Amino acid sequence: MEEQDGVKVRVGDLKGGCGLAFVDLDGFVKSQLLNLSIAVAVGVCVGLFEDVPIDLVPDALIFGLAAAMVVQEVFLVQRTGVLGGRYEKEMREYTEKMLDFFDSKAFWIFGILAIFFVLGMIPLVISSREVDALSVARVGCVAIILTLGVDPILGTLPKKDGTATIGALVIYALVVHSGLSGYPDLAIQLNSYVSSFSAVTSSSIVVTYLLLSTRWAYIRNLCYGMADGWIEFTLYIGVPLLMILQTEIPDFLELVFKIYIGAN
Repeated sequence: MEEQDGVKVRVGDLKGGCGLAFVDLDGFVKSQLLNLSIAVAVGVCVGLFEDVPIDLVPDALIFGLAAAMVVQEVFLVQRTGVLGGRYEKEMREYTEKMLDFFDSKAFWIFGILAIFFVLGMIPLVISSREVDALSVARVGCVAIILTLGVDPILGTLPKKDGTATIGALVIYALVVHSGLSGYPDLAIQLNSYVSSFSAVTSSSIVVTYLLLSTRWAYIRNLCYGMADGWIEFTLYIGVPLLMILQTEIPDFLELVFKIYIGAN
């Protein structure tokens, strides 16, 4: 570990060659404290409206996740990317690359959001749920979540590397699916030890922190070209993902046994 211009770095393999991987401890702590604070606020709000057992993805969680991602975008991504911000240079280079690839700020900001909203309205219209202000607002919130979620993955498009883009999408989809599908089971498990409010709040905090941290890790890696080590990965994604998936470990082990020895 060395220190250059007040920034700690470690020698390692970066971008395919021997280089310096930055370990921005101060930035890491501040960003994760913000993500955790947002997650706690969302968790408490969801806990006030939902009880165990909970639906797979209740309205309160969708509204909370959308608000969480907007707050993260404003106070973490945009705030650190403005003139004089911690990631000013990285944000400027990323914006230039995206506009060189497709020169339309309106499309990158509103076009993708509109596409996801229209796609969401189709299943709403043909479903049995009433098309009212609440259901339309939910579709809008899902569109916001998807737009901000895939935004850092779009940073791979200028490279014209289909494998990188599809690979990032698949991994992100698996993380989101694991988080949302394991969310009710975690709440039920926690409810065996704590109150319904505490169980729903805790599980909501975990899934919100998982999605926020995954998005921030993708932004750092895919948009800013910053390599994270195993410690960063563990704290960004590993710990919250394990907390969500631990309810499914017995089923996973049973599957492994069946793969090795077949069905009895």
